[in-house]
Amino acid sequence: MAVRKVAITLPEELFEIVERARAVEHRTRSEMIQEALRTHFGEAVYVPTDEERRQLVAALDEQTQGTTRDWGQVRAQLHAEQ
Repeated sequence: MAVRKVAITLPEELFEIVERARAVEHRTRSEMIQEALRTHFGEAVYVPTDEERRQLVAALDEQTQGTTRDWGQVRAQLHAEQ
């Protein structure tokens, strides 16, 4: 697949949301923004369960407080609970 580099400008609050989420999920900015665009334009993407969303929000909250959990451990815990 061919790729193109694009520069975008984000309001500070959107930039912080992307940064917090990518830190927790161990993903790149490009991956986060690509997923947001796919979601916006209706391309099928992974949709987390309510429990996954709850744990992601908790992890994001911990990130703001200066603590983090390893996303691999969070995923393993979620899969174990299923």
